[in-house]
Amino acid sequence: MNNLKYPERVFPHFRSEVSLFSPHTRHVEKGWICGRHVHHTMLEMLLVLEGSQTAVLGAEEYEQQAGDLIVVSPMQVHDFQARQTERAAFFTMHIHLEDWAFLHRIGARNEGFYPSGHPLNDKLVPLMRNMMDLLYDENGQKMALLRELFAILSHMQDHFFASGEATGNSAFQTELPVEIAREIQGLVLRQNDRDSAADGEAAADWLEDISRRLGISRRHCHRIFREAFGMPPREYLMVLKQQEAMHMLATTSDTIERIAYRIGYENVQSFSRQFAAWTGCTPSDFRKNNTDADRYFHLTPLDTVSS
Repeated sequence: MNNLKYPERVFPHFRSEVSLFSPHTRHVEKGWICGRHVHHTMLEMLLVLEGSQTAVLGAEEYEQQAGDLIVVSPMQVHDFQARQTERAAFFTMHIHLEDWAFLHRIGARNEGFYPSGHPLNDKLVPLMRNMMDLLYDENGQKMALLRELFAILSHMQDHFFASGEATGNSAFQTELPVEIAREIQGLVLRQNDRDSAADGEAAADWLEDISRRLGISRRHCHRIFREAFGMPPREYLMVLKQQEAMHMLATTSDTIERIAYRIGYENVQSFSRQFAAWTGCTPSDFRKNNTDADRYFHLTPLDTVSS
């Protein structure tokens, strides 16, 4: 009996925690700017279908041509812009995944840009095109769509786990940077509490407060967050403010004054100046030209559904 190929054994439970958020195709004109934003436990995948566009991943920029693929890691600030051609088209989707080992490996190994001809591009792009066909098919089946999604994740696992142990910094290498990110989110999520407003040096030292709650020094808090995510805590806070402002302008009827107040600005003039610096347009113009709620993720806590 001891020589059996499959000896008696009880295996652990296996449970899937994967969700597909906001898959969509879009056509944009020259000059279009998506705006800097960040996702937490979500991967973003963007395939250019025609024309070209610029992908900004952290401090790096990549010029995507038709057929090129971008994979955005969780907690990576990114932006997409149409700078070169008169018109561009792309397909993008967001994958929410509660698998910390997988997210860690992607954070440590992801190159971000996978042009046509790259081995990972060759594996993933046909599956993404299959997903597009299923999404456009009115009779497309959910299970068939998820089959393609799991095939994509399987190929990513093969690719990112192929070279042994992950090295270098990763957003999910330790829990502390994620905990700091949760605390910074709380500053924005407590929208109606003036005491939580963290804009400007006149506000309370919110980073000192976070450091004290976590039992670490302010300096260590700043350093470990920057090492994990490639940006200082204050920059992350401003990205979240921008993201939340864009969401509220696109999806609510709140006045601009109310939105400014909710994300921590004492007056609408300061908010409008900052928003123009973020996006190149006023809050009113942004609201007028951006009404698709599905393209703007609401900021929600890191330990639930990600933004």
